[in-house]
Amino acid sequence: MTVPSQMSLRRIPEDMHLRVRVAYAASWEALIDTYTRQALQFVTEFAPRISVLRGLDLFFQVTLVPEAMHEIVRSRTLTALDLDAVPEPAEPPVLSGWHRLRLDLQLEHSRYRRRYLERTIELARMAGSRAAEAVVATHVENALELAWLLKNVLPVNAVADHYIREFGLSAATAQMCLQRVQARVAGDELTAPWEEPPPVPEALPAEQAGAAFAEPATDGIS
Repeated sequence: MTVPSQMSLRRIPEDMHLRVRVAYAASWEALIDTYTRQALQFVTEFAPRISVLRGLDLFFQVTLVPEAMHEIVRSRTLTALDLDAVPEPAEPPVLSGWHRLRLDLQLEHSRYRRRYLERTIELARMAGSRAAEAVVATHVENALELAWLLKNVLPVNAVADHYIREFGLSAATAQMCLQRVQARVAGDELTAPWEEPPPVPEALPAEQAGAAFAEPATDGIS
């Protein structure tokens, strides 16, 4: 994904360039806001399991945040945290005393830690899917806003394709975005009048018109 100032204005009339640049910037900010809200929810929910900083790193592992947005999402998430309200992660159980000498207990504790980590990763992927849904919803709203802005310039599908290309959506996300955009506009598109006039045949010159309607020759056959 490129930054808004470098996104293409191809096929867009020059008098619309500023408005479209503003729309690009607004879409960019909406995405950053969505990623930040999801990251904040993520680290807060995972705080009892892992530290905030580790949780934020894990969020970026399970959520496809564009590289250009990483630092600003990280900064906004950290500055939005209420540190007094975030719980400390639970300390894992440790062996003490003579229990540390028992190999079976050491192995069981090692298995427990591994299962705990695997469960944390599993939960993180679920939360990552939730974040992905929120991001897709934001993409759909952004694409619809751009389509409304360019409604007299390009068809909705063309605008959606343009948005998908400029914001660098993956194939799977692009398919979901396009389908949801089409679903949202289907009703309006179906009831919209067909503005293209039907073709009107050109009038034939009088002599050609007469010839066209003349009786066919019989070649002397009665």
